[in-house]
Amino acid sequence: MQNLPLSVIPTAIDIDVTDDCNLRCVYCFKGPKTPRYTDLKTVRNAINWIIEASSHVSKITVNLMGGEPLLCWDIIKEIVPWAKKRASSFNKDTYISMTTNLTLMNDEIRRFVDEYGMGILMSIDGSPEIHNAQRCPLSPEHNFDLVEKWAKDLLRTRPRSDARMTLVPKNVSKLSKGFEYLVNKIGFQSVMISPAEYPDWTEEYFMEYKYQLNMIATFIKNAYLQKRILKFNLFHWYIKKLVHPSSQGVKNLRERVSPCGAGYNYLMIDFNGDIWPCHRFDNAIQKHNLDKELKMGNLYLDGFNDDLAHVFQTFNFLKMRPEKCMTCSIQEICCGGCPAANLYYTKNIYLPHENVCKLHQIEYEVAENLYNDLIKMNLKSFEEDLKHPF
Repeated sequence: MQNLPLSVIPTAIDIDVTDDCNLRCVYCFKGPKTPRYTDLKTVRNAINWIIEASSHVSKITVNLMGGEPLLCWDIIKEIVPWAKKRASSFNKDTYISMTTNLTLMNDEIRRFVDEYGMGILMSIDGSPEIHNAQRCPLSPEHNFDLVEKWAKDLLRTRPRSDARMTLVPKNVSKLSKGFEYLVNKIGFQSVMISPAEYPDWTEEYFMEYKYQLNMIATFIKNAYLQKRILKFNLFHWYIKKLVHPSSQGVKNLRERVSPCGAGYNYLMIDFNGDIWPCHRFDNAIQKHNLDKELKMGNLYLDGFNDDLAHVFQTFNFLKMRPEKCMTCSIQEICCGGCPAANLYYTKNIYLPHENVCKLHQIEYEVAENLYNDLIKMNLKSFEEDLKHPF
């Protein structure tokens, strides 16, 4: 089968083991559809494909996605040891992870993820009030209490694991409360937040977002005073990539002109064996009927879309950005945002929704103020933290 890329070397894949889920999150980009599951044969072939496609590269990454991947536990428990052994026979190390809502976790799975060193991104939306409002379990037993139990248990052996919060505008007033719950009640040291539903953000929501981020900034300042280092992805990103280097007189801050490796370094393989630029393109493909234009290839058919891979590999936001970007406070490090989200909202992989830019500008302003306050406090814990890369 001649379906390997000729011009790029991918080293990471998502395998969409299912688009089914036991929750009905209000912001899910998968959308309602007839549940589909990827069979064991296709998962094995996906692993074999990335082993070959990664060429001479000695480390590959496989992320098991859904829906909720633990609905396919029978496949996962068979494929993980097989994949590691298979890759090892080609002198490759394989890191396998999954993104899970934790509601299907049990003692067997818990032991398994530690035994095989699996990465776990815990999808959890903050306090019980926010989480239950946004995540809508199909069964009453799959509630926040179960999520909290397994999050605490996983943090015992992997204390630096991330909590990933998704924020919809109507719940923005509960953001700081959710952050504090994740840190104080569950024990997370690292929290990621991802705003969603961009068109629904209004000036009132933006003002509240800024207020809530300032509340979190105050919480983080107090944590530093107590010699606790908390990683909040929004603040850490801006501080370490832009604010601190600029304060030290560093110029030419831009490290890259593309936002990610989607479409050339990183790909997604679905239940049909179809290969796509990444898992986030699902809803954009459906909305704009772009199946033919955005398919990279198929595990069972000849051919790979090297022309499309080249588009992603040479993605250069600097050449396509609007004039207004030139005066933006974060233009020195901005790469244009998620191409899949851009395509969904603006039909242009280079053009973010205008509300994405407003959110980023608020985040940067609060991060800059936090940095200045921490510098004035002359804290050694903060100075040490700045020495480590993001």
